[in-house]
Amino acid sequence: MRPFSLIVTDTSPLFTLALAGSLDVLLRPGLAVRIPDAVYFEATRVHGAPGAEQIVEWINAHLDLVQIVPTDIGIDQQRRLEEGRAIRGLGEQAAIEALERFLRSDATAEALLLFEDSDLERRRAVVDQRVSLISTGDFLRELETAGLIQSTDYILDQAAAQGRNVERQRRAGEDSTTRERLREQLTRRGDQSPEPSR
Repeated sequence: MRPFSLIVTDTSPLFTLALAGSLDVLLRPGLAVRIPDAVYFEATRVHGAPGAEQIVEWINAHLDLVQIVPTDIGIDQQRRLEEGRAIRGLGEQAAIEALERFLRSDATAEALLLFEDSDLERRRAVVDQRVSLISTGDFLRELETAGLIQSTDYILDQAAAQGRNVERQRRAGEDSTTRERLREQLTRRGDQSPEPSR
């Protein structure tokens, strides 16, 4: 199987990691990070909301590695707001749209979708087979196993201390295939000796 080449995140993982002061863990696998425009808007539109400012600052500090992806769903989101209609769930749809566009651009690419809600089977039914779903908790556990972070529990505890409900993230997901693939990729990456600095 080909290695993952991209991480696309839904809104909830951004909030959990922002509140834990740990958004940088998204960069640890060495993959491009893409945040759909509708997800970014959901995460940052309420000025002063817990985590929103940290997300904006973190993205601005890592524009070379983190990209906000424009989507048709994001355009629809703006139209709905102007018309006073609900925008719930559009971030998730935008994430799927961003992934589909990415996969169309590279017939062999594989991607990770980072999420937190519990309806994994419904999500699996709407994403391409080259997209692997992983929860924030499982993502952190694989980073810890690879020695890229010190403690999953510490990060989740920090988020919980800021009011984030992380109990579901403390339990390993039932689908071990994605975790094993990510573990193998992270291990291979760790085994590669760093290039000498120039």
